[in-house]
Amino acid sequence: MRYLALALVLACVLSGTALAGEIPTTGATAPPPPSSVVTPGEIPTTGAIAPQASSTALTIILTLLGIVR
Repeated sequence: MRYLALALVLACVLSGTALAGEIPTTGATAPPPPSSVVTPGEIPTTGAIAPQASSTALTIILTLLGIVR
């Protein structure tokens, strides 16, 4: 009975956060996003280089995962 009550409380909490995200609309549709010229199958790039994780950060993460495991 205790687990049923906890499951019910959890369901109510999760449904409350889902309903909080709904925004009433006036019925008008949103304007379409600006189209970019990208051929299908290609990955659009901006020319920026993605940041790389340092080896120290990777070592720390792997150590923590090894401890938890």
